[in-house]
Amino acid sequence: MKKSDFHTIFLIHHLYYIPQFISIAKELLKRDKQILFLLLAKDSPDKNQIAFDYCKKNGFNPYFYNEEDPIFNCDFLINGAHGFPSITVNYKYTASVIHGIGTKAGYYTDEQNKHDIRFVEGAQRVELIKQMFPDSDCKLYNVGFAKLDEAFTISEQDKLDMLQSFGLNPDKKTILYAPTFYPSSIEYMPGNFPTDFADYNIIIKPHFFSFEKKTYRHQVRKFNKWAKNDNVFLAGPELFNLVPFMTIADIMVSDESSAIFEFAALNKPVILNQNVRYRWTYRLFKSKIRKRMDGQMSQFKEVAQIIQNYKALQPIIKSELQNPNNKAEARKKITDQIVGLADGHVSERIVDIMDELLKP
Repeated sequence: MKKSDFHTIFLIHHLYYIPQFISIAKELLKRDKQILFLLLAKDSPDKNQIAFDYCKKNGFNPYFYNEEDPIFNCDFLINGAHGFPSITVNYKYTASVIHGIGTKAGYYTDEQNKHDIRFVEGAQRVELIKQMFPDSDCKLYNVGFAKLDEAFTISEQDKLDMLQSFGLNPDKKTILYAPTFYPSSIEYMPGNFPTDFADYNIIIKPHFFSFEKKTYRHQVRKFNKWAKNDNVFLAGPELFNLVPFMTIADIMVSDESSAIFEFAALNKPVILNQNVRYRWTYRLFKSKIRKRMDGQMSQFKEVAQIIQNYKALQPIIKSELQNPNNKAEARKKITDQIVGLADGHVSERIVDIMDELLKP
């Protein structure tokens, strides 16, 4: 690729960063802006190829970064990582759009304030960052969580088509099981999980690292066993975007994952499974658990129904589906705090700001 000028370059560290940028990229393309998805290829070769092929199919102009290439120029370099970009790109503005909802400790570090701009989810978060870093010159914009915009564009017919394409029964309620990789509930979920829930569709949407890291091969073996059941669809790494699955699901089961906030923002019931397995060193040294687990998580568990063991899962799923508004008020409150305005127009607000910044 020759040296070129772009309106926006999206910096892609990993395949699972892409969903955060999809709606923003589509909005830029609607406005005839030149964009580039600069792939750092930090995953295994097959996952890197999935990223490239997806971006190419959707017109996102992918390119694998090579430090020996001529330097790219852009108006905006959008970064989804917790660290400030270390690559060589000429830009007018660097902007942070974190790859997940900002519950991780890395969201609240001065490293993020090296950016010229931070697009933030909610007024409460803006105020917290200002309090923590009163001397920062980084401009904060309360826009919402761009990843969820896509959920507002999926029609009822789209949902029906997806269920049928996954081989699932549209007449059944759909459970989305979206565990993280560590510490995870996967190890304590039994092999007969799908048969215990035969009256439901089950979508298994693992974290990217369950597929990517050899440490978690045992998790993949369990997923594949579950997937042999007729009521189960296993979303492989090529289906890396959680949003479509959240949109068609009636209820989500997760563990210590920020995905619970994303699903709650769609005003649907969430179950937080705290029956997770820690490595023996974490069990031996409890302080390591407290250090690893995000302190922010405990403040927002009120959006979910919490279970401590598998036996509790069946009755709580039945109860929540019968009474889906049980926690609607809490979901709205926490969504306002941690996700911000969820209306399907976050990307439009972001691109409007970008346009305004470039005015003479």
